[in-house]
Amino acid sequence: MPQLEPVRLYRQIADLISDRIDQGLFPIGTLLPAERELAQQLGVSRTSVREALIALEVSGKVSIRVGHGVQVLEAMPQPDPADLAAGMEEWDIGPIQLMEARLHVELKTAGLAAANRTEANLQRMREAMELQAGAESVRAPHYRNGDRNFHVEIAKAGGNAAYAFVVASLWDNLSRPLFNKFEELFAGPDRPTKTMQEHHRIFDAIAGRDEEGAREAMKNHLDAVLFAFSRGLGDE
Repeated sequence: MPQLEPVRLYRQIADLISDRIDQGLFPIGTLLPAERELAQQLGVSRTSVREALIALEVSGKVSIRVGHGVQVLEAMPQPDPADLAAGMEEWDIGPIQLMEARLHVELKTAGLAAANRTEANLQRMREAMELQAGAESVRAPHYRNGDRNFHVEIAKAGGNAAYAFVVASLWDNLSRPLFNKFEELFAGPDRPTKTMQEHHRIFDAIAGRDEEGAREAMKNHLDAVLFAFSRGLGDE
């Protein structure tokens, strides 16, 4: 397979593998080469291959079972080109890139929030945590809305509207099907409980005006999600 340049690769990789499937090089019902093998053949990172394979599952091209492999599915009808164009933004930003961006931006907003928060900010953070905790499952709208509201309120509490806009925009991209599939495959059943615990540690640091503690708590929270997302598809 040809070598690819390491710039926004996962979309290129997904297109390449999809073409190979259409050409019959990866027959329906068979397993694709392992994630590590594909990465070596293409000269790219396993993370880029992982994002590409999950994008292919979202599109119905393959089926992923973590720890067992990636199976080629029967071809589905091609979507209308207009629909593809409308959804192009989704394909340009991968889940790992989104989380890495959050890691940089939200460490800053957590420290600013600890320095500048008001009692009204703290109350809205509490309400967001209560909304998330009251959701019947992680797939319920209340769960995601509470999670988003908590992080956006932290950015607002910092007093810089530009940071709040950036965090809200990043969260809007987190509602895309590709990110949801990452969560489904890699987050694990204990992630919601851990998320709530991590949110409380972030909140306590902000409430106590502990800037360094707030940044550290936010870093630990986002690092944990990134670590889960970095599991290989062949890992048990």
